[in-house]
Formats: sequence, structure tokens, C-alpha cells
Amino acid sequence: MAHHYESQSNRESNEGLMNRDLQPEGPARSRRYPRYEFETDLTATMLGTEGSETSRGCSLNINQAGIAGLFATEWDLGASVNLQFSVPFTSTPVRVRAVVRNRTSYQYGFEFIDLTPEHTNTINRTCRMLGLFL
Repeated sequence: MAHHYESQSNRESNEGLMNRDLQPEGPARSRRYPRYEFETDLTATMLGTEGSETSRGCSLNINQAGIAGLFATEWDLGASVNLQFSVPFTSTPVRVRAVVRNRTSYQYGFEFIDLTPEHTNTINRTCRMLGLFL
């Protein structure tokens, strides 16, 4: 029977790779909360002077402060949107307000704003649950 033994230094190196998103980043890009990979349908509605524009996309990751997603549209930084997405432990979609904080091509980073205590609890619970799968 063959056994696989991994040296302490290899194990630490591999753990570092697996947890690289949880490691503190440099001062210019530090994050308040770790991000968790999270894929679900994401709907964004932008309210403007000419009515509303709704776009469908896909989330990439989430944390307590915001969510990242892919959208085939163009929004400016600072744009305010209403987001809707589902989380694994409830059938009721999460509906929150957010602001576009960063953009790279069609990948957007949204910061949640004006969260209700219920939304905060739901998002925190989702992040804790996703953290169990790291």
C-alpha cells in the first residue's frame, strides 16, 4: 500500500496558494473582508433620468461589503444600481442597492450601500457558509 507524504514546507507552500485570496494585500489594495467565490445569476437595474435599464449577468465573488460580476454592458464608476441575486439557504432573492466601484472590461465590482439588518445577516451568513468550503 503506497502512502503519500508531503513535507512541511510543501504543505505550507500549497496552503499559501490555496488561501492566497485570504492573504492581506498591499496597502494600496487592502480589503476589509476576504472574498469568496460565488457563482449565481445577478441582475442589475440602473435607474436613470430616461427610465430604468436592467441587465442580467453572473456573479464571480462576494464579501460582506460587495459583490463582483460579469455584465455585457457599460456603466460608469460611481453608477448606482439595484442588484438582485440568490443565496443557497433561502428561496427569497436578495435585493440591495450598490455602487459601481471598479471595472475591468465587463467585470464589475459593486459596493453594497444602505443594507438593512436583514440583508447584512443574509450576506454575512452566505460568506460564513462559503468560507467553510475553502
